[in-house]
Amino acid sequence: MRILILSQYYEPEPLPKPSDLAQALAERGHVVSVITGFPNYPSGRLYPGYRFCLLQKEKINGVPLVRTFTFPYHGRSSLGRIFNYVSFMVSGVLGVFFSPPCDLIYVWHPPLTIGLTAWVIGLLKRAPFVYDVQDIWPESLTAAGKMTNSLVIWAMHRMEQFIYKRAKHLLVVTAGAKNNLVKKGISAGKITVAGLWVDEDRFLQESEKKAVDVRSRYGLGGRFVIMYAGNMGYLQGLETILSCANALRKEERIVFVLVGDGVDRERLVSQVQELALPNVVFIESQPTSAIPAFLSRADALLVHLKHSELSDLVVPGKTLAYLASGRPIIMAMNGAAGELIRQANAGVVIPPEDPQEMAKAVLYLSRLSHSERAALGENGRSYLVTHFSKEKVLKHYEDIFLRASGC
Repeated sequence: MRILILSQYYEPEPLPKPSDLAQALAERGHVVSVITGFPNYPSGRLYPGYRFCLLQKEKINGVPLVRTFTFPYHGRSSLGRIFNYVSFMVSGVLGVFFSPPCDLIYVWHPPLTIGLTAWVIGLLKRAPFVYDVQDIWPESLTAAGKMTNSLVIWAMHRMEQFIYKRAKHLLVVTAGAKNNLVKKGISAGKITVAGLWVDEDRFLQESEKKAVDVRSRYGLGGRFVIMYAGNMGYLQGLETILSCANALRKEERIVFVLVGDGVDRERLVSQVQELALPNVVFIESQPTSAIPAFLSRADALLVHLKHSELSDLVVPGKTLAYLASGRPIIMAMNGAAGELIRQANAGVVIPPEDPQEMAKAVLYLSRLSHSERAALGENGRSYLVTHFSKEKVLKHYEDIFLRASGC
């Protein structure tokens, strides 16, 4: 099957699913091509090695890419966000003239505007598109305070309906997300709950090869490391971690390590300096290939998202990487994400935006024996292999693509 992957974000940006899917499908014998933007997420700055231009071709892991102009921005300004989304929405259509024929278009959402690009490319290519709803818009933007203009929000609701009705099929991560779309008038038969996946073997191999010097490189020594790795945005609400660190500042052997970048990072760094927190370490954003080495050197891993109705419907992608690392998890989320950790018996579930409960969870894990923490980590890894293995989930995707394309 000939598959075109359309995603505004792609490697080297730290959103691995589009590139992981492209490479996996190519390895399984499909002819894969990609239309994407120029990398600037999550900092909103163009990555080194790239320059402003209308179009650029390259290959990553043997998969041909066409990159089209994207206005780099990832801040709070509604106007800046609109320029970022609309620039790729328009320029992405140009990629159709530089990419090979396809039987199906797989579309990774967000942003919602990419659905219009998919619709136009689908008309030009005479190919249906499968729309992967990773983030429910516009609710996720309003919850994060990224979009407040009522007219823009109204327009996005109309756009959402337009795109969902024209997609051949819709993919969502949780049953709650499916129910959300059904309530918006989308036929349940058109929606499939398709789980995320992670290549657990890569985590084992990478951690064995590269983990040894991470603690010494960043002066972590033998301290008890609570690690957050990922986007430092407004929706993540990472000030809760800093409040927890402040409450535990006398626990000298405990250190909070925040790995990544994002629009809220500068404010968080300033807050740490103002509070003179001795137990918080920031580490620069790492390539996806290096993340397993970092996770494997933590004693516990932390997921946090601000509370909203939407947050109960999602499972952050980092959760699967955390499970693959074999480390206990503090899940500061309700809903689907919290239930996953409970079912896996892989750590502690606490309410979001509650530094006192977070501090209790940190102390609880720090006082367990090494073998007790290892057991929680192995529970998570076993659950991952059973429910989210790469081969199992990819077979599900292939079946959906075959039905949608009619091949």
